Amino acid sequence: MNNNVFVYYFPCQRWLAVEEDDGQLSRELLPVDESYVLPSEDEEGGGGGDNNPLDNLALEQKDKSTTFSVTIKTGDKKNAGTDANVFITLFGTQDDTGMTLLKSSKTNSDKFERDSIEIFTVETLDLGDLWKVRIGHDNTGKGPGWFVDWVEVDAPSLGKCMTFPCGRWLAKNEDDGTIVRDLFHAELQTRLYTPFVPYEITLYTSDVFAAGTDANIFIVIYGCDAVCTQEKYLCTNKREQKLFFERKSASRFIVELEDVGEIIEKIRIGHTNTGMNPGWHCSHVDIRRLLPDKDGAETLTFPCDRWLATSEDDKKTIRELVPYDIFTEKYMKDGSLRQVYKEVEEPLDIVLYSVQIFTGNVPGAGTDAKVYITIYGDLGDTGERYLGKSENRTNKFERGTADTFIIEAADLGVIYKIKLRHDNTKWCADWYVEKVEIWNDTNEDEFLFLCGRWLSLKKEDGRLERLFYEKEYTGDRSSNCSSPADFWEIALSSKMADIDIDTVTGPMAAYVQEGPVIPYYVSVTTGKHKDAATDSRAFIVLIGEDDERSNRIWLDYPGGKKGFDHGSVEEFYVAGLDVGIIKKIEVLYEMTVWTGDVVGGGTDSNIFMTLYGINGSTEEVQLDKKKARFEREQNDTFIMEILDIAPFTKMRIRIDGLGSRPEWFLERILLKNMNTGDLTMFYYGDWLSQRKGKKTLVCEMCAVIDGEEMMEYTSYTVSVKTSDILGAGTDANVFIIIFGENGDSGTLALKQSANWNKFERNNTDTFNFSDMLSLGHLCKLRVWHDNKGIFPGWHLSYIDVKDNSRDETFRFQCDCWLSKSEGDRQTVRDFACANNEIRDELEETTYEIVIETGNGGETRENVWLILEGRKNRSKEFLVENASGQRRAFRKGTTDTFEFDSVYLGDITSLCVGHLAREDRFIPKRELVWHVKTITITEMEYGNVYFFNCDCLIPLKRKRKYFKVFEVTKTTESFASKIQSLVSVKYEVIVTTGYEPGAGTDANVFVTIFGANGDTGKRELKQKMRNLFERGSTDRFFLETLELGELRKVRLEHDSSGYCSGWLVDKVEVTNTSTGVATIFNCGRWLDKKRGDGLTWRELFPSA
Repeated sequence: MNNNVFVYYFPCQRWLAVEEDDGQLSRELLPVDESYVLPSEDEEGGGGGDNNPLDNLALEQKDKSTTFSVTIKTGDKKNAGTDANVFITLFGTQDDTGMTLLKSSKTNSDKFERDSIEIFTVETLDLGDLWKVRIGHDNTGKGPGWFVDWVEVDAPSLGKCMTFPCGRWLAKNEDDGTIVRDLFHAELQTRLYTPFVPYEITLYTSDVFAAGTDANIFIVIYGCDAVCTQEKYLCTNKREQKLFFERKSASRFIVELEDVGEIIEKIRIGHTNTGMNPGWHCSHVDIRRLLPDKDGAETLTFPCDRWLATSEDDKKTIRELVPYDIFTEKYMKDGSLRQVYKEVEEPLDIVLYSVQIFTGNVPGAGTDAKVYITIYGDLGDTGERYLGKSENRTNKFERGTADTFIIEAADLGVIYKIKLRHDNTKWCADWYVEKVEIWNDTNEDEFLFLCGRWLSLKKEDGRLERLFYEKEYTGDRSSNCSSPADFWEIALSSKMADIDIDTVTGPMAAYVQEGPVIPYYVSVTTGKHKDAATDSRAFIVLIGEDDERSNRIWLDYPGGKKGFDHGSVEEFYVAGLDVGIIKKIEVLYEMTVWTGDVVGGGTDSNIFMTLYGINGSTEEVQLDKKKARFEREQNDTFIMEILDIAPFTKMRIRIDGLGSRPEWFLERILLKNMNTGDLTMFYYGDWLSQRKGKKTLVCEMCAVIDGEEMMEYTSYTVSVKTSDILGAGTDANVFIIIFGENGDSGTLALKQSANWNKFERNNTDTFNFSDMLSLGHLCKLRVWHDNKGIFPGWHLSYIDVKDNSRDETFRFQCDCWLSKSEGDRQTVRDFACANNEIRDELEETTYEIVIETGNGGETRENVWLILEGRKNRSKEFLVENASGQRRAFRKGTTDTFEFDSVYLGDITSLCVGHLAREDRFIPKRELVWHVKTITITEMEYGNVYFFNCDCLIPLKRKRKYFKVFEVTKTTESFASKIQSLVSVKYEVIVTTGYEPGAGTDANVFVTIFGANGDTGKRELKQKMRNLFERGSTDRFFLETLELGELRKVRLEHDSSGYCSGWLVDKVEVTNTSTGVATIFNCGRWLDKKRGDGLTWRELFPSA
């Protein structure tokens, strides 16, 4: 400053050119102190030379500026593109960028063409919060008119990506004629993520012959706990590749990358191996970054002094480097600069890993393609490495051989996962990998990966890339949260139970909320109109009782897919606050499935599970096979929502035998209640296969709780009597399902009979089924046939089922046709057990009476009771109290008695009296007995009647003083419930929609579910009628045992016929015996080509 004249210095040192740097033609500059520009008294030449002070300012200037990535979408309309010069202005709350020409697109040389996407870089100083974008053009060129869909502005340093919708013309002859528009951001579409930080990366090329390279160099930076940045290529164009990385040079780059934390443990550098001279000899790498409080910087030095070349050294083009020293510069409070140099303590070791890959000994197992591997450990990963040179073989990856490769990398710690892939080149690209062994040459740790999979587009599931986990690994196999489904599966696991929500950052922060978080299933149906589609992000907010609401729950796709197509049905699993009013999952279970350690033990088949418990059973559900589950010697853990039917009794597992690997060796399954921690184990240890083991695709496993099996094993003998009428025999295949108090048997095929020709007229055929879990008291039997053979019609007399362990036989009387041409033309029948008719003849029974005395008063006197039932009234039951240790009715105790009586029917009330003994003196003060509860169990059928008394009953000498209690709760036993199962006809009315093409030619099936069970899958068919036409109403009658209250209907078709797609309006089901009708609205397509592509629907009763 001279004579009050201020001089400001604004260094730039950047290109203003379309073809250079980031393509910007304008820059905003910051002033600096003159010491950075003017030479000192003992220097000449100013801020130039090898130690230019301005070089150290680049990182600080980058930190004070904001780099925006601007993405512009041109519309998909006729003449939507423009030849004009386009400009943009970004407006923040503190400043704006001014008019910025968009000249250098990163995606297309011919910019702003129809339906194209352009990406530009705009760098500016702090604008504050961005709130508006002005976009326009100068109306020059042959076709200046332009239709803009949207503009997206991404600021990595802020961790924010904002969308500015437009959807209008910028043209003189379109819309309102304007060529400049102001766009405002859609707040709901703003995407937040962890902000990036600037790094100054300097790479030093060695002073050796041919040390320079024309290839493009990339870098990956690793922090603690395997946190790393993306792979970043340092040169933005080929010209920079030729200018940088010359012999004995330092190439400096300022880049914005993910923040890896306070400690940098290693870096990975490599190049593309392209250009005239791709080989490169690197001396060392410096990484400089600002300190957290921005009052200084630290520089880490990574020594290398190695070739990255396919013709030098070990012929590798990738190196991992660990830091040797740290140089820290920090400004103190007095303005002085403190410089500290120190060596890195205990850096990671550089380790040689021996990787041995075994190619399977099956036809066509070898490959000529290029193979790549990525090794993952708890300290990081190797990045993808090309397996080029085998240490022991010239011709790699041949059938039945083992190839060894050496990979140099920083210590990975405990290796738990590998990724294998090939590029599918050459003539014989298909590859079958048997196993992979990895040996740490430093500490001699060995890791085994059992593979047994094809990497082929033609075999198995057509994948060229697979993940494999270490043989002993028991941790989480869903390491990446790529979708909301993955997130809630991890978030709801027991491992996340103690997480502090205040510490959650990044994308997960949007999901985490104070209070219990539960999963929700969301289905979004977009309208069929062309304009109904959207590219926007969608979200839901859940509002519950007391106006409690969740955060915005974004419905995002994995893999970056955006938007909702017209007519589409999209499904999401998301996590959100439990708001109460939305029906939530009753019980969450953590399910772990162990696949056996046998060759070929993994499967590609679909796996289905049915669970049985004391309180009922679940429907059959399919186990999700995402993330390469159910592989050899692998335990897969995932979250399942299961009805509250615990304690469990058994589990049925079924596979469909489809896929390239149709067999599965199931070891065991563990269920853990995530609320209570209760564990239930199911053991199997055999094949599910049509060729191996028990040669079955279905297995049943007994539940084991605390080492105790919850069910007993038995064998059943099934005797089938065919009627003695003309044409009664059948040539069809017959099947049954037996239902009992412990669930059902699953489908049993009646194949091997003592009679060579089964099911002939007036014959009895016997079938044996051994090693089955006991069903207890049997109540129902379903029988059907497949209507095949020359004479499929069958008249069945009865079926007897003998439980050999109980020596008890249950009869199921039929006396009707199972035929498409006789009777009511049904081939599926349900029958109740005829043994239950004895109940109506019951005259006497025994009642168990349990009396609980409260703390309000005990008694030494007698108690009498009279039970009131719907059929009879009992005689008086007198309980004479004893003395000494046998005395009843003490405080806080429970006493049990048995009482023989006539059968009373359902008990409705109870009379209780408190009676003094004959010789008992009653004082003037009142003596009372506190009766808390009384529970009565009818012993013959097990019906339980509960009375909540909680009353003080005074002591009296006469029986005219007593208390009457009404029954509080009744638990109807299984044996009692099955007596009410009678055959009922249901009328099923199906209404087809009115839209064009709504009718179907396919075969249609229905299953009706009620409180007492289901009908099984029934075909809806009528002779000589064209069913399910557009706008038609079709009626059918199904006979089955009474279902009780109807809960849902499953409607489906087999996609056969010329026009199989079907639009169902509704289904109405009427119980003809009671006249009660239940309507199930649908209004959706069952069509592989429309909506969500499903050919089945589950419909629930309309309100």
